[in-house]
Amino acid sequence: MLQALRRRFAQLDVRVSTGNTDGILKAVEENRLDLALVTLPASGRSLHITPLLEDEFVAIFASSQQPIAAEMTPEHLCELPLVVFEAGSSTRLLINEWFLQAGIRVKPVMELGSIEAIKEMVAAGLGYSIVPRMAVAAVHHRRGLQVLQLVPGLSRTLGIALRQDKPVSKALRQVLDALHNLNATPP
Repeated sequence: MLQALRRRFAQLDVRVSTGNTDGILKAVEENRLDLALVTLPASGRSLHITPLLEDEFVAIFASSQQPIAAEMTPEHLCELPLVVFEAGSSTRLLINEWFLQAGIRVKPVMELGSIEAIKEMVAAGLGYSIVPRMAVAAVHHRRGLQVLQLVPGLSRTLGIALRQDKPVSKALRQVLDALHNLNATPP
């Protein structure tokens, strides 16, 4: 999406920041960011938050690892070494809740703050992880990995956060339109 925006609007200055949902929302509230794509639910005293799309989670394993089971269930996965997002992130909370629904409290072998670091550890055969599908959607984002469905399924809703008083410039409108078009694009 960013590449397409850059091609169409060479003068458009788009900067991307990553972080946990609370920190990113604070940056939007403080006008340090124009908008944010965050995991819902999310709230802020001066923010307008709009749901955008559903993002499914998947299990990832090293591509060299033999398939272990036909279905990636909490009961099966809890016995394996889990490499996961650090505690407190909204993604980690969703993963913990998925296991808790099956009565399982997981004990990860690694807790990392970066999706790329997680994928590297998994590709090296140090464990498996549960990640948003969009993190492994492109072929080059899943090098060294095999991607498997979770049973039962797990997903998150992503939303756009803007300050309620934020003027929507032509450039910001282009970015918002591109984000809304993501939802119309099949995976």
